[in-house]
Formats: sequence, structure tokens, C-alpha cells
Amino acid sequence: MKVMSIFGIRPDWSKGCTVLDALDRQRGIDHVIAHTGQHYSYNLDKIFFDQLGIRKPDINLEVGSGTQGQQMARIIERSEEAILKERPDIVLVLGDSNSSLAALAAAKLNVKVAHIESGMRSFDWRMPEEKNKRIIDHISWFLFAYTYFQRENLLLERINYRKVFVTGNPSADVIAKFKDQASESDILERLGLAEKDYFLVTCHRAENVDNPQELGKILRALGQVISRYKKKIIWPLYPRTKKSMKKFGLSIPPGVKVTEPLGFMEFLALEKNAACAITDSGTVQEECCILNVPCVTIRMSTERPETIELGSNIIAGTDSKKIVQAVESMMRASHDWKHPYGENVSAKMVGIMKRYRPRSFLQEMREEIADERIKIHFAKSVTASLDA
Repeated sequence: MKVMSIFGIRPDWSKGCTVLDALDRQRGIDHVIAHTGQHYSYNLDKIFFDQLGIRKPDINLEVGSGTQGQQMARIIERSEEAILKERPDIVLVLGDSNSSLAALAAAKLNVKVAHIESGMRSFDWRMPEEKNKRIIDHISWFLFAYTYFQRENLLLERINYRKVFVTGNPSADVIAKFKDQASESDILERLGLAEKDYFLVTCHRAENVDNPQELGKILRALGQVISRYKKKIIWPLYPRTKKSMKKFGLSIPPGVKVTEPLGFMEFLALEKNAACAITDSGTVQEECCILNVPCVTIRMSTERPETIELGSNIIAGTDSKKIVQAVESMMRASHDWKHPYGENVSAKMVGIMKRYRPRSFLQEMREEIADERIKIHFAKSVTASLDA
């Protein structure tokens, strides 16, 4: 059996590296790695291959940057070319970025799609990621959900339960594998930091950084947090956010230490030792939950409700006052939760894919139709009973 993994941005590599390794090691699976080429600078791309031991991809689609439409079109077009050449049985994608839209090319060619991070729903239609994840889940054949929250979302959308697998989160494998190595990083010393004596900030989502009012409120909140706690803020700044601040004439508050985007080990060391993270990143919400570090999410919603239920995370929105209040709440709260993301997750995902035995597309479609008819018949029976 042949599996083609199509990844493209830094969270794909940092979250999926143990899955890629497990696929490479699994007997009976011919594994091809395709890199969409959306990130290509050292700090946003190659450093993750070097630090996480990811082998060189077999294919680089060289998509590059561009508008949403340009990038999506190149990803789908070039993924199709690669799939037609390699003829995989399964195409594996991760997450909800544009790179995962390679799933569209696979599905159109009747190649089975495996989706890591299925079922996540923020219900915030401003986010391009929300649109991507809904499309991908409904054309996927293997839906790897992290928790039962995500499984429930998929079932409520009438996705066939036979395709949904609650596997846990591969980030749990990655952190378990590299946590000790990250502890050896000298990043705290280089930045003049002490453990639990600084805040870690990330902010990159379009709804925050492309809007001068929202970005301005976030910057004001950071200044107020510094004033309240007399602690430094460390902010690895993405090029997009930096460009927006320049465009809108916004400035970094005094006390915020800006760095270039960091490698996985450096960032994990900063996460592990932060007093609190302030972020709009979904991955950071998960990693803080695993590391028992409090997190404040500067968004109106999250697709990780398990972090809210556990008390590892709080949704603050972007109002300056509410962000400061959320930080105060998380700083006072207990940090002894147990994360829900499992262990040996990568092996579970690979095992599920390996057990798949390719059959004719028509045979599988007939089974799918039969399942749908059973559900419709059951629904009609329930309605008739209620009406009686």
C-alpha cells in the first residue's frame, strides 16, 4: 500500500513529524512525502526538518506565497500532478491550512483522504480555516479526531461513524519525544529570562492582524499586562504581523521583546517555562494544555473546547480589558490538569491506515449509501413513533 503525505507549513511538520516517521518505519507501506513549499525560509521551514529529524521530502510542489486564490489553485493543481504520478492508495493531510486542500485533488481522483485533526469546529465563519476544515472532513475517508468533542461534531454533521477514529493528538507524541531535548536549549539564557517570569505571545491569524482595530486592542492589552505584572513579554513575530503593524502605523509596547520566528526546540522551551501564553494559535492551546502552562486565547472562539473544560485555557476575545482579566484569572488558577490527548497516537493512526484494504470505489460507495439509508430509515421510524 502507498501513502502520500502532503504537508506544507510549520505546524504540519512540528505536529506531524512522528506520524511521518511511523509511516516510514511501517513495513508494508510505501510512504511518499510531498512538501507544498508554502514556507521556504530557514526559520519557517528547514529548521524544523533539522531539529525534528524529518527526512527530505520526496517531492516539492513549490507553491510559494500569494493570494488565497493563487495559493489554493497551485496547491490543488500541483497536488493533482503528484498524485497522478505516484498513484497512492491514501493521501494524508493535516489541519486546516491551505496545504490541507490537497485533499480536494485526491478526492477528485477517487483517492482516499486521511485527515489528521478532523472534527475541529470554531463556528467562526470569518476564519478561512473554518471553511477549509469543513470541506476536508466531508470528503475524507479516514477522519482522525483528537477527542470525543471532535467526534461529536462530525456525527452531528452526518458523517459516517465508520470513518471517524478518536486517536488522540500527535502533539502529545512529539512533546513526549522532544521535551527533554528542548530543555537543553539556551534560549532563556540568550533572552535574559527566568523560569515562569515572562509571558509568551503569538498572534498571526487574519481576523486579528489584518484588522487595525483588533490588532491595536491586542497591543494595548500587552502593554497593560506588562504594567500589571512587571514581567517581560516574548513575542516571536511572524512576517505577516510585522507587515500589518507597519502598514497600520502600530508600535510594539515597551517591555515586549520581539524575536524572529523560532525553531521548534526554542519555542517549546519558551512554552514550557512561561508564566502564561497569550495566543491566537490553535497549536499553542494544545501544547500549553499538554505542558500544564496556562493559556489565554485572543479570539472569539476555539475549536479546542476540551482546553476550556479542563481549565487550561480561557477565551478572552480581543478587548483589552477582557484580555487582562483573562490573564489574571489564569495566573490565579490551578495548573494541575491532565491533558486528554493520549499517547502513542502516531502508531494508532498508521495502524488504522495499514488495516485498510483497497476495494473497488463502487463497492465502498454502495456500503456508504446503505449506511445512509439505514440512518434515514431510523430517523423516519423515530418521527413516526413521536407522531403516533
